Amino acid sequence: MHELLNDPIDVTVDFIGHRVRPKIIKWGNTIFNTEKVNLVHPAREGENLIFYFSISDHSHFLKLRFDTHNMEWRLVELYTD
Repeated sequence: MHELLNDPIDVTVDFIGHRVRPKIIKWGNTIFNTEKVNLVHPAREGENLIFYFSISDHSHFLKLRFDTHNMEWRLVELYTD
């Protein structure tokens, strides 16, 4: 199943060198533990720099959005088996 979302989330990250790696994602009462960061890419929305993270755990693929202007994380896509 594929869901398009725009939900606020809480994210715990690791800093590895100059990189940020999402580690734990809390979406409501659901917690996802990142097994793999599949892709990271920046985008511009006006003057705001946005980073998108495509991550996966054992049975989900998630696309996260981090807005560097307001320091806000959002879950924008969720794929489940």
